[in-house]
Amino acid sequence: MEVKIFTKIIKSKSGFWPNSETATDRGLEAEINLWLATKPDIEIKNITQSQSGGSWMPATVVVTVWYQ
Repeated sequence: MEVKIFTKIIKSKSGFWPNSETATDRGLEAEINLWLATKPDIEIKNITQSQSGGSWMPATVVVTVWYQ
């Protein structure tokens, strides 16, 4: 079994109250989809996602893909 880890720092919005700006994954989904497209013969065994930070610090999102 092999593991691929994707990490992206998501900058927090400026200001305390939410505004009309849409939250973005800063390209994380596109990065994962591109990697998956280059590996058509793999079998995904498990995917996990975690996040740290986010209140006053930028959030760090980690997506881990276990595959064979």
